[in-house]
Amino acid sequence: MFGVGAAMMAAIPTIQVRLTNFAPEAPSLMGAMKLASLNVANAIGAWAGSVAVGAGYGLLFAAWAVFVSTLLGLVVFGLTLLQRRG
Repeated sequence: MFGVGAAMMAAIPTIQVRLTNFAPEAPSLMGAMKLASLNVANAIGAWAGSVAVGAGYGLLFAAWAVFVSTLLGLVVFGLTLLQRRG
């Protein structure tokens, strides 16, 4: 758990700087959009975990459901990078 938290604390400022570079004339808007996207990701993770618990699989399966949703997010990120380079 410490590793996940440390990775997020390192990634979030990097994301902020990269987004600000894409829109230097509207840094506040980019900051708001970054926070909104993190809140959406948090909501998706909570939803995936609650679906697993609601289906009767238990709390351990909820962690796996959130892990799978994280992997899907990484796949989308990778596809975005590939599209941008191509």
